[in-house]
Amino acid sequence: MGKTRAAVAGVGNCCSALVQSIVFHKDNDVGLIHQEVGGMRPSDVEIVGAIDIDSRKVGRDLSEAIFAQPNVALKVCDVPPLGVEVVKGPVLDGADGILKDLISVDGSPDVDVKRYLREVGAEILVSLLPTGCQRASEFYADAAIHGGCGFINCTPSRIASDNRWVEAFEDKNLPLVGDDLMSQIGGTAFHMGLLDFLSRRGVKVEKTYQLDIGGSMEAYGVLEDFRREEKRKVKSDTIKHALPAGSEVATGTSDYVSFMKDRRTSYFYIEGRNTLGTDVIVDIYFRTYDGSNGAGMLLDVLRGVKLALDRKVGGQLTSVSAYGFKNPPIHTSIAEAQRWFEEFVSGARKR
Repeated sequence: MGKTRAAVAGVGNCCSALVQSIVFHKDNDVGLIHQEVGGMRPSDVEIVGAIDIDSRKVGRDLSEAIFAQPNVALKVCDVPPLGVEVVKGPVLDGADGILKDLISVDGSPDVDVKRYLREVGAEILVSLLPTGCQRASEFYADAAIHGGCGFINCTPSRIASDNRWVEAFEDKNLPLVGDDLMSQIGGTAFHMGLLDFLSRRGVKVEKTYQLDIGGSMEAYGVLEDFRREEKRKVKSDTIKHALPAGSEVATGTSDYVSFMKDRRTSYFYIEGRNTLGTDVIVDIYFRTYDGSNGAGMLLDVLRGVKLALDRKVGGQLTSVSAYGFKNPPIHTSIAEAQRWFEEFVSGARKR
């Protein structure tokens, strides 16, 4: 099995954690969901291209750019020079509104992204753009098609759940997965797990919320109303699939605290009815790191898309999307989605 050659659009905290995870997990399996996917280990993922718009990253080797401001992802290991220079992409809506406070737009000319993807030999393009960048998300989806790449949409923008894009990728026999990357043990995944456990034990959930506080650029960006609502809608719709009809649900990022940096604290409240109609109340919180949470899942998704490329399976990969994303075309439980993914990897499912 050859290397998984990927390019990234957006050299932010998730990209930082992804690059570090490729180095760290070369000799260390701690915390991985799958050590191997189709015979590929994390060290078999190779980042061959990187695109950003921030002057503190453009022109630098990716090994340096991942630690540049405004990134706050935890530095876990040293990353040797990668020989991958971050190039300037088009701004589009990537620095609109509140994002202007954090991004210093580079003044150099835009790279021809479609040509760039071919020149670096990328097989997969990963969109790690901020929430709310619909135009930029569509631009990179189109660039992937014309650059001959599979596409991973880690943003809430509707790409993999939009039939127009699904058909476009099918026409080129290129794999497509998304939308909105689900963290390995992030708030949404943990919330779904709690709800699934209670449901299996007969509890009827009536009310629930999950609220997050963090210090990353993502947490800052969703302070803007339309970004917050986009993120909240995706999270709420995902959780509703795990609830009985009529349950009340609220989810979303509630605030930004700069000194938390890449840490995220998630608060969960669940109210339901047990045997004899007695109350059941869950009121808890947990703390994680945003970057590593995203990278852990993305390692599996990247290797899953590489398998599809090798098998010449194009279009929507429903199993990989259900496993790794909050808003896939087909929703299912955490456990069922993982079973689908493992069946896809083994070849028991086509897509």
